[in-house]
Amino acid sequence: GAGASSRRRKPVLSAKERNLRRLESNERERMRMHSLNDAFQSLREVIPHVKKERRLSKIETLTLAKNYVMALTNVICEMRGEVLPYAAALGGDGDSVTSHSSGQPSPASFASDQSSMPTPPLDNNENS
Repeated sequence: GAGASSRRRKPVLSAKERNLRRLESNERERMRMHSLNDAFQSLREVIPHVKKERRLSKIETLTLAKNYVMALTNVICEMRGEVLPYAAALGGDGDSVTSHSSGQPSPASFASDQSSMPTPPLDNNENS
């Protein structure tokens, strides 16, 4: 009966007001996506990979970043003489995690296609 109309809490918006809210919402979503895409681009710029002519997809970027962090973690643990936490995930026995000459992560340790990623540079400014 009469109580049904009194339960309504949202005021009925005019078409003009609904359109304005939709436009504002669309703009917020555009800004959010621009921010997210900028963050992905920043991540792409610090992940070593060879195929620079093709931009990495979002999933490729995240996967390579995850594997790169895991490989670097293994390098640090190996240098400290600790157990390699990601040896199995990155290729087994740990020998595939680092190159024998430099102690740097090998491309195989964070990319399934070895030709897609170079060995990352060493920071020569460290006092080691």
